Amino acid sequence: MKFPSVILLILIFNGRAIADDRTQLAAQVKQIFRTRCYECHGQSRTEAGINVMDRDSYVAADGQIIPGDIDGSYLFDTIVSDDENVRMPRSPLPALRPDEIRIVRKWIAEGATAFPDDVETSSVPDTSVIGNEYVLKSILSFVRDLPVDRRPFYRFFSSNHLLAAGATKQELKTQQQALAKAVNHLTWAKDIVVPVPVDEPIGSVFAVDVSKAGWMATPYHTVVEGRASQQSTFNLYDQVLLEYPYSVAMQSSETWNQVDAAYLRNARLVRPIPYVRTDWFSSVATQFPVYEDMLQLPQTLSELEIELGVHFAVNAEARLVHRAGMTVSGVSRNNRVIERHPAKYGAYWKSFDFESSRGLQNMFIDPLNFHFAGGEMIWNLPNGMQAYLITDSDGNRINAAPTSIVTDKFAEDKVVRNGLACMRCHDRGMKRFADNIRPAFEALPDSSRANRSEVLSLYIEQELMNQKVKSDETRFLDAMQIALGEPQRREPLIPVSRRFLDAPITLSQAAGELGLSDTRVLKEMFKLPEFTQLGLAGLTSGGVVRRDTWEDYYDRVVSRLGAGIPIIPIDGLIRVDHIPDGFAAGLTIKTNRFGNTFAVGDELVVTVANNTGRDQYIELLGTDSKAAKSVLSTVQLVKNGQSYRFPRTGTIRIQPQLGKEFITVFASPQPFNPGVLLRGYRVADRFVHDFYRYTDDRWHNLPTGLTKKTVTIETR
Repeated sequence: MKFPSVILLILIFNGRAIADDRTQLAAQVKQIFRTRCYECHGQSRTEAGINVMDRDSYVAADGQIIPGDIDGSYLFDTIVSDDENVRMPRSPLPALRPDEIRIVRKWIAEGATAFPDDVETSSVPDTSVIGNEYVLKSILSFVRDLPVDRRPFYRFFSSNHLLAAGATKQELKTQQQALAKAVNHLTWAKDIVVPVPVDEPIGSVFAVDVSKAGWMATPYHTVVEGRASQQSTFNLYDQVLLEYPYSVAMQSSETWNQVDAAYLRNARLVRPIPYVRTDWFSSVATQFPVYEDMLQLPQTLSELEIELGVHFAVNAEARLVHRAGMTVSGVSRNNRVIERHPAKYGAYWKSFDFESSRGLQNMFIDPLNFHFAGGEMIWNLPNGMQAYLITDSDGNRINAAPTSIVTDKFAEDKVVRNGLACMRCHDRGMKRFADNIRPAFEALPDSSRANRSEVLSLYIEQELMNQKVKSDETRFLDAMQIALGEPQRREPLIPVSRRFLDAPITLSQAAGELGLSDTRVLKEMFKLPEFTQLGLAGLTSGGVVRRDTWEDYYDRVVSRLGAGIPIIPIDGLIRVDHIPDGFAAGLTIKTNRFGNTFAVGDELVVTVANNTGRDQYIELLGTDSKAAKSVLSTVQLVKNGQSYRFPRTGTIRIQPQLGKEFITVFASPQPFNPGVLLRGYRVADRFVHDFYRYTDDRWHNLPTGLTKKTVTIETR
């Protein structure tokens, strides 16, 4: 049979698209099996004769998995079994998540397509393409090709750590696309900023010109004795470097020293971090506090709407504001009303979410004036992407919404956190919905309700609202196509962030994140007493650790391996404590109230006791309930066996400001320079030390044994 040429081209295109989708699906399954099953069914350990990376060994007409036959595939039964004696992976490894099970089910149903090959790590002659050295060489080559005056404006990202345990080209591409999406959600720039691969054909290292993203802006001033002083050179991207926990300074490496001379010193980075992992950036920089500060988001809804040129009264009079109400939505547990306005860069959407659907919380009682608990704001950025803000009922910015009101189906704890949760949910920009308000009021007689005509004016016809949503969706997807280099076929942040944030870390993954392709060295090291005490011994017997545990001890593992000098995020807002080996246990910080709970009018005293066996230099920092910081004590010497009292005399009376406040102590047996307090426009206060900074022709490392401890004080 002959087809007209146009139809033939369509058939060929559709056929290739289906094949690409199935290859992508197979790559997802391979990643799931590698992440969740490889410890027991991979490398030299192949229980039940199964190596999960060898798809042909268990996929066949009479195999553990039968293509196209879910019910006949025994291996799938073990994955979904409720019986822990049958279920795979076996305890103590956690079961697959529902989304992972759905992917495996779909793969089997569609024929269990062969796994794509892993990236060939020997494709670059005479060079290992795995590890820190390779990433540094790639950066060095790229930097040397740049004009000297442009070098300081580039920042680098890497997914190379995935290659140690094996990764397909599709996985690396997903990492690249997640990075591209994250970058462009974090900028007010007019144009899309596209990360540039610098290590083709591998595609694991990327460069971003941050001047194009506006991240070289310096919104901070130093604060001296409570007053703003000179402007700081600390820029928006430096916030990322202060939070990053996975960098290692390899000062014994000639390549590292060359990167240092050609790039790091001239770029004046707040920390000597040549690159940041793509999965960390996509998963963490898209959440509080970095997300809000990179975009310099306002603290109140009224400020945001003024900035975007949104005025309800004016828009309502001009019939430019449109509403819809839903009894059921994909996020809210109760009623949800949404409202669209024209805005400075496109559209501005505002949701009104409710604690219940009863009484005054019932949107049908009065769709014009209702009692809501909070909401989510979505608006177009100049580049066509979207930005987000979550507020309470008073219009004050909050970092996460109560799960009693809204939930995030992609988060293990279901908490909607501003930024990432919104990006993952709104994968195509605005989501489609059906209005329940207008149909209800259209069915009422004209005389039944005085506000019927007003309601129908505000709650527009579904077809017209669909056109508005479609227009905003198109704007977003067009921007995404430029960022990704192709039309979006699969949302990239979901798999990257869920793997990074939620997937448990096995020994193989831990080794891979350290650049090791062989787990034996790590396995023996984790049997040593210093690591068994940290809770890492379970990795040696098929167990797992969580991401936060791994990050807490990453620096100790790096030091023990002799892999370089770990750059610890001691001044980060995310990590409130750093407890090194040695002196930390003997350093205590406490208040004069049991449980550190106070009432308005109570008297507060803070005591730092030094029973470490060594004299300690300490520094005290306070953070109030609105995140404003103040230096309570510059660096002071506290003798062993003695205590430091704050205030030195008298007490502090608790003021009527409810919420949580924090007292942080930095301590070291070695003297260190005091931190600098930074304050700026629509950014959180920062307290930054000169640790790791380059001055006097040398890098200043973290003082040995430096401890950071934080105590929480709550006023009720």
